[in-house]
Amino acid sequence: MAKTDSPSFHGIIGRSAAMQALFREMEAFAESSLPVLIRGESGTGKELVVVASAIQRLSGRRARGFQIVNCADLTPELLRSELFGHERGAFTGAVGKKEGLLTRVDGGTVFLGEIGELTPRAQTMLLRFLQAEEGLAVGATRDTRVDVRVLAATHRDLEAAVEEGSFREDFYYRLWGAVLEVPALRARREDIPLLVEHFRVRCNRDDQLAVDGFSRHALVVLEADPWPGNVRELGAVVRRAMAVRRRGVVGPEDVKLPALPAPAAARAAAAGAAVPGSAVTLTRYEAAALQLAGASGGVRRGELMAHCGISREAARRTLASLVERRRVRRLGSGRGAWYVLRAPDGAGG
Repeated sequence: MAKTDSPSFHGIIGRSAAMQALFREMEAFAESSLPVLIRGESGTGKELVVVASAIQRLSGRRARGFQIVNCADLTPELLRSELFGHERGAFTGAVGKKEGLLTRVDGGTVFLGEIGELTPRAQTMLLRFLQAEEGLAVGATRDTRVDVRVLAATHRDLEAAVEEGSFREDFYYRLWGAVLEVPALRARREDIPLLVEHFRVRCNRDDQLAVDGFSRHALVVLEADPWPGNVRELGAVVRRAMAVRRRGVVGPEDVKLPALPAPAAARAAAAGAAVPGSAVTLTRYEAAALQLAGASGGVRRGELMAHCGISREAARRTLASLVERRRVRRLGSGRGAWYVLRAPDGAGG
């Protein structure tokens, strides 16, 4: 796939190398009959659905139906009834025969969201379908055979689930034939301005605002954060900043990052913005402080508090940590202290 100047590929926004690689894999897998497992961190949920929808549109099954099933919402019995149907009288409330979703979409594609939440019994049922392309309707005595391409998605670590015994190993390997990893937002920071513009247009329309754009310094703040909540978190921050500004240009004073800490696993992963020339990693607030200092010549404690939505003590600890690591120098004292970037050791200055 040739790289395009368009910011969107079948509804997915991104020009970064990580996203271009994803787009090439999507095209390569589209014409295959293999099941596709689409994976991504929390906060990429909508992107996983859009990726699945794009694969379906790129495939030879594009005109033969596409259905979405959220596995987390269904018990094994309801999932079986939903996919394969049921006979009249098969259970209380089954007043008539119901055709299964897989039969209705025969020749097409089904997307199974949150497949990592399936119980072992439901996994067994789907494994049998993937192996034999047939399943048994509730109350039926003969299998139903259908030709359906399966796309699945999860935010769970399936390898860990296999290790702990909550996910069947044979089911995992059946799904593993074609795996697509949707990159975390911190792995494609150059796409943040594109995403911000996308959210700006949508929020202006939906919230009846007149925001013309985001200033360079506002974008610096947004690009500095590791975004443990990914695109969903970025969208929420952009919408809040626009609600504060309402019209004109959003500045860094309008941008407030979530004050609540991310879940431990996401925070540990998201803190991996490496300090240039060092193996030490930054917290999201340290990264924001460095970016603010770089954009404005320096940063004060109150500014960091306002931008990140954190307490005075948290801002003090953040800046003290950067001083200790020799990333910034403190000029002055008290509330008016000014923290400026230090030149890397050996670089002079």
